[in-house]
Amino acid sequence: MRVHVCRPAADCPGHPTTTLVVDGELAIDAGALGWFAPPPEQARVRHVLLTHAHIDHVAGLPIFIDNVYQLSDEPPTVLGTPATLAALQSHVFNDTLMPDFVELGRRMAPFFRTHSLTPGTAVTLGRYTATPHAVDHTVPTVAFTIDDGTDAIAVVTDTAPVPALIETLASWPRVVAVYLEASFPTRMADLAVTTKHHTATDFLAVAERLAAAGLPVVPIHVKPRYAAEVLAELRAARRGNVMLDGL
Repeated sequence: MRVHVCRPAADCPGHPTTTLVVDGELAIDAGALGWFAPPPEQARVRHVLLTHAHIDHVAGLPIFIDNVYQLSDEPPTVLGTPATLAALQSHVFNDTLMPDFVELGRRMAPFFRTHSLTPGTAVTLGRYTATPHAVDHTVPTVAFTIDDGTDAIAVVTDTAPVPALIETLASWPRVVAVYLEASFPTRMADLAVTTKHHTATDFLAVAERLAAAGLPVVPIHVKPRYAAEVLAELRAARRGNVMLDGL
């Protein structure tokens, strides 16, 4: 399983928007989805899993939908909780911010399809099994485990610490890596608590737990303004299972 964490140029560390693309065909979040590759390569993405509706996770979705329209025989499928899908309809595809591609797709070839997710209930997406897990954010949000039958990854972003989920992931079959948010430096703990995000210290506590299970942890959702501080804290901890190449 090849995972591409979409990020800006090397001279701009951090993750201002969030998108992970698995094997070129399955996306988790869509913050950068409309710009991560040329349209023909974007069109390989058949399923888009959304953790929640905040703009840094969906900003690239309408651009992606526009870019790939009719480049494949079937339109892509966008999957999210009912709250996330409703927010997209009300606030993105609302004929004000963007055309209502949902309504247009009823009168012509569809632009995309939707599928509602229930936390704890797995869905089969081609060769992948995706399981959403409820987390603790300011709007309804889920994490995901993605399993291709050989390996699995977990993507946990935009949440306050969720120790019960981490315990679940530590014993989840076939998990080979956990992609975990590290939004803020530790000095900004008050803001992290209010906005329900992880600090570097929160991230390292999870990394320590997952080290016992032999699992590498990859930081994502690092705010660019604080990326240097977060990176310094993670490096200083010298935890062997913290993977920093993507920052």
